[in-house]
Amino acid sequence: MRGSANLAPDKPELTDYVPDLSEGDHAQAFYRGVSLAFMFSVLVGLLWNSRQQNKHVKQLQKQAKNLLFDAKKHEREFFRRQHLHFENTPLVVVELDAQRRIKEWTGRAETVFGWRAMEVLGKPAEELGWVDAGGAQALRTAFAEATGTENAGRIVTMRHLSQSGETCLVEWHVSVLPGEDGQPESVLALGLDVTEKETTASELRHERRRYALATQAGAVGLWALHPAQGNLTGEASLAGLLGYELKDFPTRLPRWLELFHPEDRGRFEEALTACRQDAGAQQVIEVRLRSRAGAYRWLRLGLLADSTPDGPITGTAADLSRVKLAEEKFRGLVEQSLAGIFILQENRVVYANPKFWAIVRAGGARPPLRPEFMELVHPEDRTMTAERLRPVYAGTAHEAALLFRLSGPQGATVAVQGHGIASEHEGEPAILGLVMDVSHRFAQEQTSRRLSQVVEQSPVAILITDPQGVIEYANRKFCEVSGYAQEELLGQTPLLLRPNSIPAEFYTDLWGRLRQGKKWEGEHLIRAKDARQFMARSVLFPVFDESGAVTHCVKIMEDITNQRALEERLARAQRLESIGNLAGGIAHDLNNILAPVRMGAEFLKTLPFSGKEREIIEVMDISVHRATELVQQVLAFSRGRRSKREAMWLVPLVGELERLVRESFPRDVRLEVRLAPDLAPIRADSTQILQVLMNLCVNARDAMPVGGVIALVADNVSLGSAQTASFPGAQPGRHVRIRVRDTGTGIPGPVREKIFEPFFTTKDVGKGTGLGLSTALGIVQDHNGIIELESTGPQGTTFVVYLPASPDLPVPPTVEKSPPSSAKKAGGDAANQPGAGHTILVVDDEVPLRQAVSFILGQSGYDVLEASDGYQAIELLKQHRKVDAVLLDVMMPRLDGVETMKALREIRPDLRVIATSGVNHDRRVETLRQMGVQHFLLKPYRNQELLDALYTCVTNGGK
Repeated sequence: MRGSANLAPDKPELTDYVPDLSEGDHAQAFYRGVSLAFMFSVLVGLLWNSRQQNKHVKQLQKQAKNLLFDAKKHEREFFRRQHLHFENTPLVVVELDAQRRIKEWTGRAETVFGWRAMEVLGKPAEELGWVDAGGAQALRTAFAEATGTENAGRIVTMRHLSQSGETCLVEWHVSVLPGEDGQPESVLALGLDVTEKETTASELRHERRRYALATQAGAVGLWALHPAQGNLTGEASLAGLLGYELKDFPTRLPRWLELFHPEDRGRFEEALTACRQDAGAQQVIEVRLRSRAGAYRWLRLGLLADSTPDGPITGTAADLSRVKLAEEKFRGLVEQSLAGIFILQENRVVYANPKFWAIVRAGGARPPLRPEFMELVHPEDRTMTAERLRPVYAGTAHEAALLFRLSGPQGATVAVQGHGIASEHEGEPAILGLVMDVSHRFAQEQTSRRLSQVVEQSPVAILITDPQGVIEYANRKFCEVSGYAQEELLGQTPLLLRPNSIPAEFYTDLWGRLRQGKKWEGEHLIRAKDARQFMARSVLFPVFDESGAVTHCVKIMEDITNQRALEERLARAQRLESIGNLAGGIAHDLNNILAPVRMGAEFLKTLPFSGKEREIIEVMDISVHRATELVQQVLAFSRGRRSKREAMWLVPLVGELERLVRESFPRDVRLEVRLAPDLAPIRADSTQILQVLMNLCVNARDAMPVGGVIALVADNVSLGSAQTASFPGAQPGRHVRIRVRDTGTGIPGPVREKIFEPFFTTKDVGKGTGLGLSTALGIVQDHNGIIELESTGPQGTTFVVYLPASPDLPVPPTVEKSPPSSAKKAGGDAANQPGAGHTILVVDDEVPLRQAVSFILGQSGYDVLEASDGYQAIELLKQHRKVDAVLLDVMMPRLDGVETMKALREIRPDLRVIATSGVNHDRRVETLRQMGVQHFLLKPYRNQELLDALYTCVTNGGK
């Protein structure tokens, strides 16, 4: 077929490609094929293994990436936690690099030093301004020492300045942070603010030092009482006050109590009991203790109990002997003064010492109470005297020289010379006058010689100069305290005694003030001859001739160096004690004064007055009623009792305030009142709250010398605990807010911090007592209220008073019942009057009161017998046996009410007695009650009270 050329070629077959092999060739080809197949299988295996290894490598790479991501995440979390730890730690954290640049500045560092982190990062630490030059050097030294291998943990305390300029003390712990090469890379400083700790420690050291000095000086005695053991532990300072050696001082409680004056022992035991009952409250009492020499000494004891059960009672003792002696001297100074001293208010003599009455009456009877001053002046001198006093009344002058004649009885005249000084009396403007009788020149010369001896031998230093300040006289005491002989002082000026710290202008201005007729008193430094400086209290005043010209200047000086510290501690206590002592004493006299005024006002109300006259009578009656309440408060104060509180509306009280302001304030001062219609009631003493508002209005008036507007606005507010937290006694809740705003001069910043301090005033001498705002503060705090000052600077002042609203509604006022038939008013048929046919014996040493009572009783038909004391009453009763009742004053001179009643009852055992007194806590009142008096009337009583008591007494025996 391959050979058939003419045939078409056939399709190639597979066998065409296989060479023709022999049997041997077939075997060789088989083995070659097997080899190729094996090699192929090996190659395929190698390729498979390579793929598996690549896959494993990729898995390892993925795992490595995951591990690296987790490591970075943990690293970020570590640094985040570390940053939060540094930010929240109470420590100040600051990091400085090798060039002392700030690398880390935490939030606590921002709080302590004031700079923000963005302001300080990257800046050199010593250029920040947080340390002075010395501190910068200390910072560099601390950095250098910290980077040393031997000082890697240094602690250093440094004083820094904050961005606001305040100083702080920081205790640093400085350590080194190494770099990757192990070398110091930065310094880490951890600081603790120890400013408060250092301040507390410093104050503690000062307190311990003051305690030691006080004990060494002997000004205060210290002691401790252990009630459980009955032992007393006293220090040498206490034993020394009583003249004991410490080893001889009584240590047992019974022996300690034996030292007390019998009248004071009970008060001390009461104070001990109060201490045990209230461990947190301090008890302070003034008692007399017997010294080793047997004499009693006045001491002020302070007691404070330990808070633990049966703990000791710690006490202090301060010597008051000199204080009591000074009080007695001052009390007798005015009454025993050689000058006539008087007080004028509204041209009436409201007070005068015995010397004044001796000059005025020239040995005659004492004139009526509160006489017109000009009626005492000779008619020819009244115009001149009124002209001299007018500037003082108007407030344009502080002092006026006086020379006039007084008209005595039977036409006698007494020439007097003196001066009147602007002052205050019972919170109202007044003139304090001092006069001397110059009628007898010879007597005056004798008095001058005696005064010269007194001045020379006086225990106080006295210096006299001419009007230009040239020294003309210095007494013995002045030479002693200054160290100069009298010859060395004469012809010199007080500049000789001037310390370098006091400018010469002070003395120049002072003597210029004296030449103008003004007085000066105060405390200042004096330089003695040996260059020693001491604190002195001085009074400088001018001396006038007959024409009112200044002829000399007098300086009275006392060295108070050793007394200054004690006086500062006792000043407030002395003032309060003096007020308490005087309160009880003057209350009786005030009630005697008010009684006839009240009776007269009530009688005038029964007369047919109308219009302005009746309004004036109503004002008189209300004023007497308000004065009576004030006297009762004085009595309550002297006995330490709280005033009466009751729910009340503020609207009537403000109406009374408006009436008082309208009657007493200048016409150019206008009061505007805006009260909320839903104003809540308050629980208060109406008289005290009226006093607070009146004091604020008076201050506002004084701040507007050319007139203005006083706005009184009241509304309801609610105070939260945050607003009341800083005010003692105040509680959150509903309050009545009262704003008193003026358009005056405002209160300067430095003065605002002192305005509520007792006796602080910015007014001229004699024009203010400094008690108005302190009294208002005390009353408001006693009512658990708040008083604040809002002043906008040079113009306008606002006082804000918050008083707690009362949950109770005020009790409606009691409507007075019509007088019973037993007490009808005067008028009509005398035979039908309730007193007709009855005789009353009125016994009272006060002439005006006795006359007023007799008049009122006479108007009711009674027959009245008057007696000025107990002896006269006894004689009258012997002469008039048909006396139906006796109106008997409890407190009288010569023979008091108790002894008088005993004598009257011996004459008439069945005699009916009505006792009256200006005070109701006197022991004699209780004695009379036990003796069976039918009634007791407290002055000033109302006319109806008197008539009802008498009618009951004479008709049914007082039952």
